Amino acid sequence: MKLTVSNLYISVYDFDHMIPAPFNLLPPTSAALLAVRRGSVLFRSGDTTVGLFASIDVDVHLVRMGQDGQSTIVHRAAPGTCFAEASLFSGTYHCDAIAQGDGSVYRIDKGAVLLGLQCAEFAETYCQALALQVQQMRQIREVLAIRSAEERVFAGLAAGLLVGKVIDFAATISLTHEATYRALRKLVKQGRVENTRRGFYQLNTKRLPQ
Repeated sequence: MKLTVSNLYISVYDFDHMIPAPFNLLPPTSAALLAVRRGSVLFRSGDTTVGLFASIDVDVHLVRMGQDGQSTIVHRAAPGTCFAEASLFSGTYHCDAIAQGDGSVYRIDKGAVLLGLQCAEFAETYCQALALQVQQMRQIREVLAIRSAEERVFAGLAAGLLVGKVIDFAATISLTHEATYRALRKLVKQGRVENTRRGFYQLNTKRLPQ
């Protein structure tokens, strides 16, 4: 049976879906599969933490509101990645989590993860996953440090940050989607990037330095 809670459809752990390591080492009751729609809110800033999340096939933006009322995307959780890890050691969430499309995510129980950290295999695998995430975040920061929009877009492509829609890619590298599209057109015209089909871009490996 499924329960409907604030436009999220909840079922028990579904082994037909891939859950990222090391959470597959936890008891089946530790994870709930949520079917989300575009605009679904997984949690709001200030909500009591119940656990962290793992996206299966949907982008989720973590958004923080500034004092001026403007929202800022502080993190984009791509499919196959986890988010809200800080909830393990915090009583409340510090931002909003909003699904950017229709898809599924796992909500993983906070208590189960804390208990799992007492297991050497789980703790080691989790630390490896967090270390990889830190490396990825550092890579993004290096891309953001590039002032030229054109070169930032090129570096973002080289780093594999374009994994979905161009508008999401633009948000990840902190450019407007207009500036991102202009840069992509220039890069395609220069032959450094190939536009293989609508909305899909990749580096032209024939033009890369040997």
